[in-house]
Amino acid sequence: MGDVTYIDSQRKEITNTVDNLSAVIHCLMIALTNETILLPNAAVAEVVSFINPEPLDGSPNWFLGRITWRERLVPLISFEDASITASGEAQNIQKGNRIAILNTLNGNAAVPYVGIVVQGIPRLSVVRNDSITTIEAKPQNRQSVSEIVDVEGQSLVIPDIDDLEKRLQSLHT
Repeated sequence: MGDVTYIDSQRKEITNTVDNLSAVIHCLMIALTNETILLPNAAVAEVVSFINPEPLDGSPNWFLGRITWRERLVPLISFEDASITASGEAQNIQKGNRIAILNTLNGNAAVPYVGIVVQGIPRLSVVRNDSITTIEAKPQNRQSVSEIVDVEGQSLVIPDIDDLEKRLQSLHT
């Protein structure tokens, strides 16, 4: 009888541990010029030193050009410029900028990755689902932004990678 009770208590402990793990998201907090974005680890393929892009004539100011990464041409964007609806000045590239190479989500062979200009090194963070509070879902004045959230007092932007992918694809057609 003691063995059954022990096994039951172990089963409950394992179930509680699994439930707690599913409530946790391993993320990267990535600083941009004026804001910080939050992405799950799986969305970021790699962070590399800044590479000067090959510009594309006639493209919007948020599209900085293309870079070569792992023998692939990858579009490079300024997320902050891409997410503001009104056109404005292009982002100034500064010393210490890096590029975060993001995996796109739809398995699109034309745009499997997108590079975004970031500041410094992204910070690994373990975020609990219950610590995320939506400030604004699908902000009307922001394009390619899924949500603006609060995590433990910090305002973070969650990019809409699907929308970025579609916008990039429309540049190539």
